[in-house]
Amino acid sequence: MAIASAGLSEKDLQLGQIQEICKAHEGRKGDLLIVLQKIQAVLGYFPQWAIEMVADSLGVTTSEIFGVLTFYNRFHLTPRGKHTIRCCRGTACHFKGSADIIEAVRNHLKLGDGDTTEDSFYSLEEVACLGACGIAPVMTIDEDTFGNLTEKEAIGAIDRHRAKSSGNTDSSG
Repeated sequence: MAIASAGLSEKDLQLGQIQEICKAHEGRKGDLLIVLQKIQAVLGYFPQWAIEMVADSLGVTTSEIFGVLTFYNRFHLTPRGKHTIRCCRGTACHFKGSADIIEAVRNHLKLGDGDTTEDSFYSLEEVACLGACGIAPVMTIDEDTFGNLTEKEAIGAIDRHRAKSSGNTDSSG
């Protein structure tokens, strides 16, 4: 990385990285998806200023970029939590009570209109399928999968994860 980190804020470093990515792909409209993936890896989401920077650099419209960002569910337009909880709402999970589990998780995490907790620790995603129908209903926390869940078990898994991630090994609840 050509950016010297001495005395620069994290935002300044990120801006420098985004500028380098855009410069490396300048004028190459066909590189849009690659550029978006690289920037998502740096920022974790897409603020408006980054969309405008990519548009200027690649020569595409902001509406084209927005179309790509909203088509693929791995891109985010708002800041994400440190950890991602994915709750399946597919057919097998639905018939085994996933809607109640999702609602319990939302309530437990105190999620209002957004899908990220106030402390930015968790982001919740409802997904069409996690590919684990045999152990429905299913949710994941980052790369860990939890199956045959009840509302209470889902909340317990979240509480244990938070305690483990916070360095607290007491998972008694």
